[in-house]
Amino acid sequence: MHRKHFGAVFLSVFCLMTQFTAVAAERAALIKGSIVNIRSEANVNSKKVANLFSNTNVTVGDSVKNSNGESWYPVTFSSGKGYVRSDFIKFPVQYQRNEQFENDLNQQGFPESYKEGLRSLHAEFPNWRFQGFKTNLNWNDVLDGEMEGTGSLVDKNAISSWKSTDAGKYDWNSGTWPGFDGPTWVGASRALTAYYMDPRNFFDESYIFQFLLHNYNPEEQTKEGLNSILKGSFMDGGASTQAIQSTTQGSEVSSDAVITDTASSGENAIVSAGGPGEFLSGNESTTAEASETSSGNVSGIDYSAIIMKAAEASKQNPYVLAAMILQEQGKGSSGSISGASGLYNYFNVGAYAANGMGAVERGIWYAGQSGSYGRPWNSPEKSILGGAQFFSENYMNAGQNTLYLKKWNVQGSNLYKHQYMTNVQGAAEEGAKLSKAYSSEMKQKALTFSIPIYENMPNEKAAIPTGTGSPNNRLSSLSVSGYTLSPAFSGDKQAYTVTLANGTKSLTVNASAIDGKAQISGAGYQSLDGKDSINVSVRAENGSERVYTIKINYGNVSSSGGGGSESGVEIVEVGKGPLN
Repeated sequence: MHRKHFGAVFLSVFCLMTQFTAVAAERAALIKGSIVNIRSEANVNSKKVANLFSNTNVTVGDSVKNSNGESWYPVTFSSGKGYVRSDFIKFPVQYQRNEQFENDLNQQGFPESYKEGLRSLHAEFPNWRFQGFKTNLNWNDVLDGEMEGTGSLVDKNAISSWKSTDAGKYDWNSGTWPGFDGPTWVGASRALTAYYMDPRNFFDESYIFQFLLHNYNPEEQTKEGLNSILKGSFMDGGASTQAIQSTTQGSEVSSDAVITDTASSGENAIVSAGGPGEFLSGNESTTAEASETSSGNVSGIDYSAIIMKAAEASKQNPYVLAAMILQEQGKGSSGSISGASGLYNYFNVGAYAANGMGAVERGIWYAGQSGSYGRPWNSPEKSILGGAQFFSENYMNAGQNTLYLKKWNVQGSNLYKHQYMTNVQGAAEEGAKLSKAYSSEMKQKALTFSIPIYENMPNEKAAIPTGTGSPNNRLSSLSVSGYTLSPAFSGDKQAYTVTLANGTKSLTVNASAIDGKAQISGAGYQSLDGKDSINVSVRAENGSERVYTIKINYGNVSSSGGGGSESGVEIVEVGKGPLN
């Protein structure tokens, strides 16, 4: 009896311990990396089940090793579960309340919505100082300013919700996005612009460096640290180096991964020149390189020494200069540019479309001119020294002393203009590159970050858009059989009037959509019992909806029978059919 009772108790305790152990193995964690693939199994060849963005909250189980010896974590997130490689998981350090730090946050004027992220950083890096830069600008006004013109661009292959449908930035008739500053860059959407402009999205160990002040400090900024950021690139002293003569892309090139609309098996794909991996580094610039026999050959040059020299002369952080070059040129992909031999433009100064020249052509032209900043830039050293001087005089001296302010100019008298980058992802990604130059030991030193604060910001940080599919929700034709619409139909006009004969009991609405994937409702035969208007709705593939309204009047008119100037076939429905 006693033995049986003891065995039952032991079994119960064992089960409870097993359950406790399983629960204890699960931990809260964050995604580390801009866009990270979640896999169905613990290897890069397995099916991708999701993309998660930087700082996404996940729950992880015990790590497992695959056949290649790589460590992976099983993860659970809001919409599913899968596996992620261990180097893209970060476990937050617990913040212990520090009254002095709390007072500093208040004195700097940081809103409550900033404080949680800054507290997490303080827990891990207690010597960092966060300065609140009060812009005194309204958040929505800043967004309006940054959306004007073509100063905010994104890769043309990005998903539709990353691209703008504002006037002039989307062709509704063809369903395409026109290119700016070269054919591969299109207008960024307001939602994507808000995400990359909202400082609260980037309070982590890597992206916070877009707010690092660019002051020169030779005691902290060493050649050893610089070499760590150059490692693996065309400027790596241990690699066979080649000269970069000019970029083939005029805009800042994203080293952030870009989610695209097209992929195998209907999944989203990542556009990347970085090769296979879980955190794909993105579209790196294609550059022209000198061959061993060309006049531009500079094999074996010490880029590290040149950048350190440029930093000392221009009083700028050498790590920032290196990050800027890598953002512009990539790590060393190559191509060819006709006529570029012997000219160098590492920072892409003046590389934008103007005066009948494309961005690449103008960048080469600028490098070849005589005059300011030591031009012509007919050697790598002259290009790097001159480019550093250019940025010191034109950006540092103008108050744009962080990567963030070089992209988003929210200070001074030239608001939303005089911005070094057009790529909305540029500041964040250069910040991530800059972070790599700082070793773990260096990151424990006193670093100062200047973080913009806006007025009337939303309580929640801006979310990154994830919607896919065509946004085209416009009609190509709209008519009422036997009658004429007023005004004449135009896809961008949504309000019309039709005058029917007294006593008319019904009518037929004819409608066609521009996009074959759009759905139409409200067309066809319509009873007029008690109605004074008819609504025709068009739902785009991405779910956005546009409503066309036909107001009904009555008078002494007669049906034209043939449908008038706006008549068409009886019912024309293009796409997947009516919603109702």
